[in-house]
Amino acid sequence: MDREGAETYLRLLAEAAMRGSLTPAAARAPNASTIMVVGHALTAVEALDPVTAEEILADFRLAVTVRHLHSEAGQGVTAAQWLAQGRPVLRGKPRPSPSPGEGTAGEGAPGNATPGEGADRFIPVGLTVPFLAGAVSGELCLMSFAQTGTGARFIAAWQVHSPALEVQLSHHYPGLIPFDEFTVTDDRGGRYKLDHTPGSDLAWPNMIRLNPAPPGNIRWLDVAPPYRPAVRVALSRGGPHSSDDETQVSVSDAALSAGEHLLVMLAERLLTGTPEFPRRGMLAAPPTSPRQVVAGGFGDIIAALEAADVLSPLSPVPARLATLCASLDLTGHGIAAPPTLDLPEPWLSLLAHYQRRKPEPTQMREGYAALAATLPELDGIRVTLLGLQHAQGSSVLHVLAQGPAPEPRPGPLDIDLNFPLSFWLRESGGRWHAARPDRCHQGDGESAIRLRLVPPLTRPADWVEVQAGGRSAKVRATLPLRWRYPS
Repeated sequence: MDREGAETYLRLLAEAAMRGSLTPAAARAPNASTIMVVGHALTAVEALDPVTAEEILADFRLAVTVRHLHSEAGQGVTAAQWLAQGRPVLRGKPRPSPSPGEGTAGEGAPGNATPGEGADRFIPVGLTVPFLAGAVSGELCLMSFAQTGTGARFIAAWQVHSPALEVQLSHHYPGLIPFDEFTVTDDRGGRYKLDHTPGSDLAWPNMIRLNPAPPGNIRWLDVAPPYRPAVRVALSRGGPHSSDDETQVSVSDAALSAGEHLLVMLAERLLTGTPEFPRRGMLAAPPTSPRQVVAGGFGDIIAALEAADVLSPLSPVPARLATLCASLDLTGHGIAAPPTLDLPEPWLSLLAHYQRRKPEPTQMREGYAALAATLPELDGIRVTLLGLQHAQGSSVLHVLAQGPAPEPRPGPLDIDLNFPLSFWLRESGGRWHAARPDRCHQGDGESAIRLRLVPPLTRPADWVEVQAGGRSAKVRATLPLRWRYPS
């Protein structure tokens, strides 16, 4: 990795942007948005620290402001004269490369031991617990049970019924869920309460913590709703909803460079950010849309990654990105590589979905499938699948990611650098769905993440193939599904 080359490129790009700002007729001159996007790309691959990138952008903005102030005042030297006199526009010089380990994310041990005894355990549940609390009734749908070093919780879905008009017109009802009226008892007589996970979004009541955390070797839990009999949850493997024993897993090499991995994440973010079911001729993004702004900087991003020595000039990924931009009517991307027909199968499937003139009618009832399958580790991250849910026309995959706590870094086009994995799901009907991070709750060395499927499921699948990709490897896991439907 050439960190000095990365910083030099960004400074030269800012200088070119400054010259372009002095020549309004200049064609395709870089601007502040381009500098910011390229800076985010270089920090995402850790070729440039965020402080330096922000300094370069701040210096550029300051120089442009000075130019406009002199121009408006009509006195003093102009910015063009300032440059002609050889005065620097941007402060600072390229900094020496940091020593190994400097400016990189610190490593944190994942929480893989439950309080007291035993290692992590993940159990598929697949049980529905009906409840009644005053005028409110409904079902608590338990998809899975997860116990790690940070505690124990259920991954669940809720169905709430109320005569209140606002509840009938909206599904935002977390305040009506009677968490404090449920009681839980284990096989040793220990009692627990159900709590909404602290710090998680109130509009996302899918994570329900057991308080206090139970021992790591209990055999079952009785979940008792108000005014209804308890439902027993077996916490042993090999039950009727077991996932791990029936999961078929294969691992293959990926061998992506840091630059290729970033471009793949950007491409998939473009795919998932395209409006659902666009009408013919309406696929193109407005010039000011975030995806068009970032796409307009792709050529500079690729050049910067090559200057940082994290992307080979012979890489096939830029050509695939050029093809994707053309398919999505994104213009002015500046990618020099010619388009190619060699696109990944998931990309082609999603493009075919967007290019249909009419959406496929959904035949999917609201329901869920119990899952509890841990994938092989990818780039230091261990992902466990904890449930698949379809509700309100949207499909989501619940996962728990465990690994080193990442250092916060900005990502272009809002890509989630805390979850730097490519995630796809292929249903038994043959269609691919991109799994995009939608909500996340971070704990000590782990993150509970809700991945939204794009497009959503349209019919219940008998099985799914989950494809997760990192820089070093790609994992494929095929799992059978058993759907359950609340009343």
